[in-house]
Amino acid sequence: MSTMKRSCEDRTAILDPEQYKVAWIAPLEIEARAALCLLDERHHGRFPVSRGDDYIFEAGVMGGHNIIIATLPAGQEYGNGSAAALASQLKKCFPNLWFGLLVGVAAGLPNISRGRDIRLGDILVGLPDGNSAGLIAYDLGKEIEDGFELLRHGHSLAMTEPIVLSAIGNIKLQAPNERDNFLPYYEKIANLDHPTGTFADPGQDYDILYDDESQMIQRSSRPAHKRSRVWYGPIGSGDKLLKNAEKRNLLRDKYDLIGLEMEAAGTINRIPVGAIRGVCDYGDRHKNKDWQPYAAAMAASYARSLLDVIRPSLPSAFDSRTEANQQQRTAGERFTGRESFLKALNEMAFGEDQVNRIALVGLGGVGKTQIALQFAYQVKEKYPHHSIFWVPTLSGEGAERVYVEIARRLGVQKTNDDDDVKELVCQHLASGKAGKWLLIVDNADDPDLILGNGENPGLERYLPLSDNGIVLITTRARQIAVDLAQSDVLYVEEMDREEAICLLTTSLIHKPQTGNEELILQLLTKLTFLPLAISQASAYLNQNKAPIRTYLKLLGGAESEVSKILGT
Repeated sequence: MSTMKRSCEDRTAILDPEQYKVAWIAPLEIEARAALCLLDERHHGRFPVSRGDDYIFEAGVMGGHNIIIATLPAGQEYGNGSAAALASQLKKCFPNLWFGLLVGVAAGLPNISRGRDIRLGDILVGLPDGNSAGLIAYDLGKEIEDGFELLRHGHSLAMTEPIVLSAIGNIKLQAPNERDNFLPYYEKIANLDHPTGTFADPGQDYDILYDDESQMIQRSSRPAHKRSRVWYGPIGSGDKLLKNAEKRNLLRDKYDLIGLEMEAAGTINRIPVGAIRGVCDYGDRHKNKDWQPYAAAMAASYARSLLDVIRPSLPSAFDSRTEANQQQRTAGERFTGRESFLKALNEMAFGEDQVNRIALVGLGGVGKTQIALQFAYQVKEKYPHHSIFWVPTLSGEGAERVYVEIARRLGVQKTNDDDDVKELVCQHLASGKAGKWLLIVDNADDPDLILGNGENPGLERYLPLSDNGIVLITTRARQIAVDLAQSDVLYVEEMDREEAICLLTTSLIHKPQTGNEELILQLLTKLTFLPLAISQASAYLNQNKAPIRTYLKLLGGAESEVSKILGT
């Protein structure tokens, strides 16, 4: 079977809504511009629309995530009602949404007496307080004898996704130095042009706070290295633009708010979002738009840093593997070494002379699956528009089940009961309708199952051949590797000494003390430098909090028992 060369990536196709899992809602134009400037890659093309759809969405990649950027049309009034309509269409059009971020500008609510010296350009992050979602719809409720009672006591129907809260908590742990996470992103866009200027800091000399008597409050300038600060707490959301210092202070004190904005309450009852806001004014009569570009850029930069903390999810067909494979995926998070194989795979798959079939061949335990797994992660991060499918081939029944799942994910259906789902999937992937893809065929060791015999065709028959996709096979059998990939075969051997030491030491919770180098080498020699054996050994040492010397004794005891049984 010949190996096909693949053409350059086509960027003109209609964008597939199912491939996008993160919604970035930026209601104002300047907020959307800041978001677009931070894209790692902009996706050209458009999402399909139908009658009744009111919004056009931008798309691209940030931190390996496929992102939808949603903003309100020019001229549309902003507020909770408009934001709710925008969020409703997002929910309707993108069925696989994982989480959302509401990113833009807001009024900051300083409280100097409590040490809350919020400045223009600071970042406000909505965080839960008790059962609150970190967002208080302060003008939704009813009047009762004791006064105004908030609807659901201020709690929103949809909470912020736990993964977003966890990522915020991860960055918050670094306070007050969390600025190191987001300032590099701000510096990247600070001097970029937009229709009214740039995103540059207007300067602290122009940051003036008044009390409710219109008296200026004296505040010293922050040192340059502490110019920006992040504040965490409840953010108020209402439908009216607030330009009244007295009412601002009443709301601040009643609900302990750090800021006020006009879209979150409408959004979060449709889709759960994390609210991230840059301070552009103080909610008083001195409000203007001068600080909006800088504030929008700061909020966008913080949101961008959040996406670095949240690792992209892999496509569903990749996730639908056995528990054992899920454990392998977890081990892949600690992947180390084997850079030469990953480099070779990337060159073969995406280099100048691209091929569409590659095989990894080697003994059991040398790390073929881990190399394939890490390659899948790299493809997902570098080329997030690619679909990734994982087919374990330990049995024909298992492979059949995975093909059924892939068919379901692709929307491929039988037209009659005699249709072979594997054939349908193969035809669909080969036709180009599925876009770009990577198909990993793991543990392809059984010649009858893979290559077929007189009675049954092998799985080889159902491996698509297309300039849109890559098939990566892992196998112990050289015959299978050569039959499927011809000369595009990589031979995987045991790790070298440095790779093995690196894998062991990075896998151990309690790092070996200096002076244990000889014990480490003894252990690795006993394990014959096999990645699987090293991973199993490190798991035992971690679970039992055992020193390396103990594991060596266990290995020695096992060898003695074997010698007794064999009579040697």
